[in-house]
Amino acid sequence: MSHHFAEKTYTHLTYCDTCTQLLWGMRKQGLQCKECGYNCHRKCQSTAPKCSRAITQGFLDDADATSNSKAEKYLRQLSQKAAHADRRPSTSSSTSSTASTKHVKVGGTSVYQSTFEHVKAIATSDKLQNILAEAATTEQVPVNAYLAQQAPLNPQITARNFTRFVSRCGPVFAFRDELLLLLSWENRVDTLVSLIIYCLICIYPKLIFLAPQAFLVYFILSSYPKRKAPEKLDTKDKIKQKIAKATTDKKPLEDASTSKRTQHDTPNVFPFNLSALFQPASDESAEYLKNLQNIQNTMGEFSDVYDWIMMQANQFNWSSEEKTMRILQLMIVSSVLIAFVLYVVPIKFIFLSFGLLVYGLNTRFAKYVLNEVQPYMVQFGRRNTMALLEWYADLEKRLENQDHLQEISVFENQRWWPRRGYLHEMVNDERSPWSDFTGAIYMPIITEIPAPKGYQWKETSEWTLDTTGPWVDTYLEIANIAAVLVEIAVKPDDDGWIYSDDSWRISIPQVEPVDFDDGEQNSENMTRRRRWVRECEKI
Repeated sequence: MSHHFAEKTYTHLTYCDTCTQLLWGMRKQGLQCKECGYNCHRKCQSTAPKCSRAITQGFLDDADATSNSKAEKYLRQLSQKAAHADRRPSTSSSTSSTASTKHVKVGGTSVYQSTFEHVKAIATSDKLQNILAEAATTEQVPVNAYLAQQAPLNPQITARNFTRFVSRCGPVFAFRDELLLLLSWENRVDTLVSLIIYCLICIYPKLIFLAPQAFLVYFILSSYPKRKAPEKLDTKDKIKQKIAKATTDKKPLEDASTSKRTQHDTPNVFPFNLSALFQPASDESAEYLKNLQNIQNTMGEFSDVYDWIMMQANQFNWSSEEKTMRILQLMIVSSVLIAFVLYVVPIKFIFLSFGLLVYGLNTRFAKYVLNEVQPYMVQFGRRNTMALLEWYADLEKRLENQDHLQEISVFENQRWWPRRGYLHEMVNDERSPWSDFTGAIYMPIITEIPAPKGYQWKETSEWTLDTTGPWVDTYLEIANIAAVLVEIAVKPDDDGWIYSDDSWRISIPQVEPVDFDDGEQNSENMTRRRRWVRECEKI
């Protein structure tokens, strides 16, 4: 660490700690380091050794302090005063070089020669260990010093801070206006340049770390023309200045601010003068009034957004359980979809696509097209949204009623007999005339079938034929057998019959049966069955 030299007038004979020669003169004979008391000639300061006292002073001096009692603190203060008294300039180089603690001896062998040694000395000191231990156990320091040090409410502070804020908030609104104009293609060249920069940042995200440096470079370059501007203005500008100065008190506030801007503005080759922008506006200037207007409008916009959010809050606080549940389900589904998109598509291309979309929608062509088709798009979106909500509500209703309502299926079976046609008479060891789809379970005639256990027949429901298909056999705990769901894609005839062979295998495609008077029947139509259904509800 380098020394902090300052000119010093010595009242005693003092020698240079670098060349060991006498410091001659009546006043300001040489230089002395403020940190370690190192004395030297002016010409010797470049060859002086590094000052380790600047790092270790105030830290390693108290490394041996292990107690926080009042007595220990008082003794430590006395030792510090004695050390400061001993640090006064001595009459020899040995005296000046020993004006340090046991950790540092300027010009001696214990002087640290590198920054690594300084850091090592601090890291291995007892004081640092004590500080770390106290930091882990103390509870006196507030969790957040900023919140603990907030100034109390005071009218004077409020007025002063509000005035200061209004005079200094101009850059925020200027940035907002410039950004909106930039996205609106007000200046096509600037917008194209910003679009190229945005694309480069999206493709190479590491460039974002150069943004602070680029901003500072732009600020420095924008301030350079003002420094090099000619000090003398032309005659016309001088006349304007004199007229403005003579009529400052008589003109309105806007004329006065205009004259001030005319007097102080200087030519600038940059379109956006940051150095002038960050200057606080006077409370009598037009910029101050413009800032007040922007603050007024911003407060109104914020209040409108806040009120809209509070109006929509009832959809999130379970005041309407149905709406909140749907929003929760939508958030879960959308989160899964977004996670899948983020997994498949790189995020830089997502930001690139979003930025290009924003730039594209702000073109005049896109704005005109959107303005024309917006009513139709809103109507189309509202209609499809309502249809989707109705479909989802119907799906939820069916899922909720799935356990409450059940559809019972019973199959009527017939076999073809020569000269007699299709009858309920079956051969030995064959399915019964009324059974389930498989034929393994015997059932009585439908008028005598009871409702399943725990259910009752729905009042508005009767046994009806299924003439449309497909066949869905839901057999629910009849004869103490677990529920079975079977779905067969079939197309019954007008009477609901589906034809099958002698082993009850359904014929595909269906073959038209012959008349029973012919005596012989097709082998694919030896048997037939049809489905009767009825709804039951839970008791």
